[in-house]
Amino acid sequence: MGVLALASPDQREELAVRMAGARPELPAIGAAVKEALADGDVRATIRRADAERRRIARAAARSLHRRRVATISNSALVARALVYGGPARTQIVVAGSDDEGWSLAVDLRTAGLQVDVISLKQLDAELAVVGCEAVFSDGTFVARSGTRALVELLPTLVLVDRWKRIDSMPPPNWPAPDRYEMVRGGDVRAPA
Repeated sequence: MGVLALASPDQREELAVRMAGARPELPAIGAAVKEALADGDVRATIRRADAERRRIARAAARSLHRRRVATISNSALVARALVYGGPARTQIVVAGSDDEGWSLAVDLRTAGLQVDVISLKQLDAELAVVGCEAVFSDGTFVARSGTRALVELLPTLVLVDRWKRIDSMPPPNWPAPDRYEMVRGGDVRAPA
C-alpha cells in the first residue's frame, strides 16, 4: 500500500494490477489495492485499515493478558495483539533455523515481552493466536504450514482483517502448499 501511495495517480492502476497478480496466494493484496483504487485516496485507505487492525488487536489482547500464549506465524496483526495483550509468556513455534518465527521473537523481545522459541513438542501454552492469509465463508482459513498442528493442540484465536475475508467456499487446494495450508474452521476451539 505504501508503494501504491507513492506512485503517481496515472501509474496506480497498472501498478495495482501487477501487485495483485504477483502473489496469488495472498488475496489481501488484491483486495487492498482494489479498495485503494476505488476510494481514490490510498493514504486514507491505509489509515482506515490500520485503525481496523488496532481494534482487532485490542479485542484479541483481552484474551491474551497474563496467559501463556503460543503462535506460529510472523503476523503483524498477531504481534500487535501480543504487545497490546501483555501475555505472561509467549511461545513461538519454529520449524528450523530459517523460520520466520525467529524474527518475530526479536520484535517481541524488543517490545519487552517474555518469549521462548520452541518446537511443537515443547509446547506449554494455554492458548494459541495465529494470523492467516484468507478466511472463507465456511470458516476455513489459510495459514502458514504447521498451523493445523498448533490448532489441534490448543484453543485458538484466528486474527483476520477485512481484506482477507473471501466470500466463497474454499478451493480444493491453495497455491504454495509448501508454505501454506488450509485449516477447517470447525477444527478451531475458541479460548475460554
